[in-house]
Amino acid sequence: MSTKKQLRRARRQRQEVTKKANPATLFMLGVAAALLVLGTLAFFFGGGGPPGPGSVWSAEHGHWH
Repeated sequence: MSTKKQLRRARRQRQEVTKKANPATLFMLGVAAALLVLGTLAFFFGGGGPPGPGSVWSAEHGHWH
């Protein structure tokens, strides 16, 4: 005959084996990973030259006009 403590311990061990990731946590990790990938791509492939013909650099504002 098992005691309450033994039953509780066995139940806890079964729960640890079948424990799954929380869907909300997975979603947040997915969003964070997507933002990281997009930011990295924008940093390396975002360009830095003039946006089009006729654009001029404004030293006063620090960007293209």
